[in-house]
Amino acid sequence: MPAIDITVNRSSEALAALVQRILEARREAISRELCAIPPPIPGCDVNFNRLLEERAQVIDELQRLRRVQLDGCPRAALREICRASACLDQAAKTRVDELLGRDDAG
Repeated sequence: MPAIDITVNRSSEALAALVQRILEARREAISRELCAIPPPIPGCDVNFNRLLEERAQVIDELQRLRRVQLDGCPRAALREICRASACLDQAAKTRVDELLGRDDAG
């Protein structure tokens, strides 16, 4: 997870930006990994195909996040995206959930 300090600003927009940076970093890492793989034989390279599927999933999650951002970034929608994400690691999910919870309670 990228080292991002958002202790000062825990608004929905700042948290959405955090999630976006995490997902974009994952997408970039997958793309670098794909570039490092020798040219595949279409349909036969399991690792290459897995990375393509994972990158598509990250892109789908980024699109859902962007729709939430365009909708004013409702906290409940942001929380649901993070909890349902297959691309965010548990540490990122926990951190965003804690920050959302802290703001909801305070």
